[in-house]
Amino acid sequence: MLQIPAAILDSIESLHLPPIPQILLRFLHLTEDDRATLSDLAALVGQDPSLSARIFTVANSPALCHGRESKSLTQCLVTLGTRLSRTLAACLAVQRVFAPTIDKQQYSLTGFWSHSLRVAETSRAIADEINYIDPEEAYISGLLHDVGQLLLLGGMGKHYGALLAMSNDETELRDAELRVLHTDHAMIGAWLIDQWKLSSFMADAVLFHHSPPDAIVTADSLSQIVWSAHTFCNAPLSPESGQPLKTVEFDTINAILGISDQRLSALEQRCSERVALIAETLEIREAGIQKTLPAATTPLEATQQKQRTADPSLSLLEETVRDMALMHPLQQDLVSVDNESDLLLTVRESARILFGLGRTAFLLAQPDGKTLSGAPSHGQLAMLRQLEIPLDSGQSLAATSSRDRRSYCTFSSDLPAPISLVDVQISRILGSEGLLYVPLASRGRTIGVMVYGVSATQSGRVLEQLPWIDSFAQVAADSMGVWREMRTQEQRIETTLTARFERQTRRATHEAGNPLGIIKNYLSIISNKLSDRPEILQEMGILREEIDRVTAIMQRMNSLPDELPPADSLDINALIESMLALYGDTLFTERGIALEKSLDSRIRPTSIDRDSLKQILTNLWNNAADAMGTGDCFFIATHADVNQNGRPYVEISMTDTGPGLPADVMERLFQPLEPTRRPDHGGVGLSIVAGLVERMHGRITCQSRRGQGTTFSILLPHSGRDES
Repeated sequence: MLQIPAAILDSIESLHLPPIPQILLRFLHLTEDDRATLSDLAALVGQDPSLSARIFTVANSPALCHGRESKSLTQCLVTLGTRLSRTLAACLAVQRVFAPTIDKQQYSLTGFWSHSLRVAETSRAIADEINYIDPEEAYISGLLHDVGQLLLLGGMGKHYGALLAMSNDETELRDAELRVLHTDHAMIGAWLIDQWKLSSFMADAVLFHHSPPDAIVTADSLSQIVWSAHTFCNAPLSPESGQPLKTVEFDTINAILGISDQRLSALEQRCSERVALIAETLEIREAGIQKTLPAATTPLEATQQKQRTADPSLSLLEETVRDMALMHPLQQDLVSVDNESDLLLTVRESARILFGLGRTAFLLAQPDGKTLSGAPSHGQLAMLRQLEIPLDSGQSLAATSSRDRRSYCTFSSDLPAPISLVDVQISRILGSEGLLYVPLASRGRTIGVMVYGVSATQSGRVLEQLPWIDSFAQVAADSMGVWREMRTQEQRIETTLTARFERQTRRATHEAGNPLGIIKNYLSIISNKLSDRPEILQEMGILREEIDRVTAIMQRMNSLPDELPPADSLDINALIESMLALYGDTLFTERGIALEKSLDSRIRPTSIDRDSLKQILTNLWNNAADAMGTGDCFFIATHADVNQNGRPYVEISMTDTGPGLPADVMERLFQPLEPTRRPDHGGVGLSIVAGLVERMHGRITCQSRRGQGTTFSILLPHSGRDES
């Protein structure tokens, strides 16, 4: 357990991590570029420890991770999605422009950035050299090994800046940290990574990177890799050769890694050249920078301060421009979300970046307009939903804030209403000393209040930012109001279209029944004439089954039941074999696509709806065939007794060697596509697949990488029902 003083934790909780402006600017441009892939974004984010820490923190927050950890930047960006990534980038840019200094002091992060990236590249090179299982994990650990310095600088300002100014290197800085703060940047960095709850030694690698040689030999491989990379990159250089001077720590590196000094020097040289190339590409000037710590440069120009003092209108103009800068990216992204829960999530994460307020909740006005209660959104504690706060009562500061349309902080001395027990309860739920209530209202309508958990020491800083926080809340409230109006209008249109569709469906079902019946009768006549040809009769039987399935599908179009009809025992392997006999040639073989299968003979018959499974497989096979071309391969396999969370499943996996799915499709994988995306298709195939799998109490996952194909895995419970 990390022993970090409470005052330090209180100051770093805001997670103020200043990013490198050159990388932030490129990240903004990439999030707006439809041609950019998630790999492009991950590669760029991985060049800045601050931005990487931000992305890891949000992606592994309870609101987004849902029990699934994201251990790589690509996984993190998939979790965030393009829209939320773009919003976070916009908020970081606004914060960087309007809060360019820390305690009115500007800092250069070039030396810090260069050192962090060099350690990251060297860590990955070492991991590759010794065949470590996850070189990407080593890279991220090296990139973030000094992120604690940024946290302390952002949270403590000039107090930590004084320690940086008096230190020439990390050793002196760490001694000063322990003496003054009773902690160090390694502990702070490990604390941040611990918040992500990863099944990884990443936090330990950051924590141990200043350990003595005789201690690191007992640590895990990842910690040894990062320690070695940090030690080598920190070694003094020979004035003659420019190469690192051999120190006693080098013997430890040789012992734990089995890499010679010459080989390690070659790896580090290659990594340094790569860092120099990245710096040149980003137009970051490294020349003459020797200090690897954040370095104070100059305070805000005195002339600017004089102008503001002489002309207060300049400050008002700046505030107006700041509000406009906030308004555009936020409103643009907020009104485009799919549901109110995602909207609130975006607002909360934006507030975390802009104001450093991590403990945020929403109390929304209920439909009756008489009470406030916790919003059912991602990451919001369920206990808040049990609260019902009367809006017409003056006994709660939350209700008073909503009624008066004013922000109130429980640490203020001039409150219009006493702090009630429900305010105390909310504070306890958020785990904070006090609260800041900010009203949400739009066009005269009460939407609710945003609740920020704050400490006594935070309250002063928060109240200084209150005009900005109020402006942000107004943007959020207006966006929520517009979003609700748009959804109400969409529901009206949807109701009208649904009624029209149902009428057309009934007519089509009736009209299609006649030709289907005629076809089925002719098949019976032909079967009687070919009674001595059993192989043809078998194929005729498959055709009759398909006609019956089409008839059943059309009959179900009038109303899709929540539950499937009772299912008979189904042999999954036999169904796949019969479908391959019917579709294999036309979908794959005739297109030059190799078809391979591996069906597990141990699979027992299970109670699964036959028609639904056929529809699932038909959709996925059609998609795969459309995506592939001559020379590609489609592989289908079944596996018995796949155990997930202690429950047995049957797995059907399908892999193609096609081009892979685009990032925007992966982001909305099982939702209907826009009709213009694939003009010859309805765009609802995968959404139907997901719905059918869910109704069968199964689970479906997809793995896809551009240029490397796609794999769908379907887990179906043995009993036909997942009791979880």
